[in-house]
Amino acid sequence: MDVLEKFAVKATVWGVYVSMSDLQVENVLEIPESEQNDPDTYRQALARRTVQEFLMGPESAQWITKTDWERTHGVAVWVIASDCNDETEYHLDYAEQVRYETNVVFPPIYGATLHVSPLHSNDETGTLNQGRETSSFDGGGFHVNLTGLSHYDKYGYKTRKQTQKLTTDELEELSNSEQGWKCVPYKYRRGILCDGEFPHFSGRVRTLPAAVSSPTIGDSELPVKRVVVGFNLFPSEIGACVAKFPEHSGAFNRYVKLSQAAVKQTKLLSTSSNKGGWTLASVRANPKQAAFLKLLARKVRENQQQKGASQASEVEAASSSKVSVE
Repeated sequence: MDVLEKFAVKATVWGVYVSMSDLQVENVLEIPESEQNDPDTYRQALARRTVQEFLMGPESAQWITKTDWERTHGVAVWVIASDCNDETEYHLDYAEQVRYETNVVFPPIYGATLHVSPLHSNDETGTLNQGRETSSFDGGGFHVNLTGLSHYDKYGYKTRKQTQKLTTDELEELSNSEQGWKCVPYKYRRGILCDGEFPHFSGRVRTLPAAVSSPTIGDSELPVKRVVVGFNLFPSEIGACVAKFPEHSGAFNRYVKLSQAAVKQTKLLSTSSNKGGWTLASVRANPKQAAFLKLLARKVRENQQQKGASQASEVEAASSSKVSVE
């Protein structure tokens, strides 16, 4: 857990996806040296080990049942390190990649968070945990609305359905009087598990201590941040799609930028000069437009070729299977 904090502080944010097949690997206390040499491989191993310890341990069985795990394709894991004034606005967890591709919001089975910085909220009492003394700070609590999707339908993403969008501070104050809210203060090694359909937000980090206790001397030089590890259990219906581009991963960020650029380019090309449409004349007169269309055509062709090759492999595999069975 201390290693997770260290990696998060250095990278600020990262995300991976751990499939159920990977989670069947024996939970060992030490990550094999072969998985420590490459940063991406090491993060994957850290995420796998954290899921095994936090969500698959003996005590977790009373919350996440065997049936739940049978439905699960894998777990999206991300790590976020927050500075002063950082916050996470009101939202609902869902499969981002699925929404980008289908415009359908598909929440996870469960959402969970784990606190890994040696900190405790001012509302909590300091403790000595795993040899590390915790330091107090203000803000950064986890606020979840137990009403579920009906509340999200009323407020919308980042409260944009309200007549006037609420700041996180305003929503935090409102949560003290509005029904359905539960606030869980930040505390070192605290884990939180909730239904995937519950909207939530993370309060603004108002203060942070100048220094915290460190497991090693070298780590004392790292800046102090409030680190949270997030988890989403996704079902088999959409897990494979999420696995391609895990949220907060480099691959996902590149995909989002490419998609946004494509939308922006499409809007720019649809101008009054061509009356909102693309014509052969406008393409010939605009080299950038022509180049963009060629790029789209090439991407479509490559995608079709990949799908064709994949389908051919599946047919061949199915045929081989039938022969071997017979």
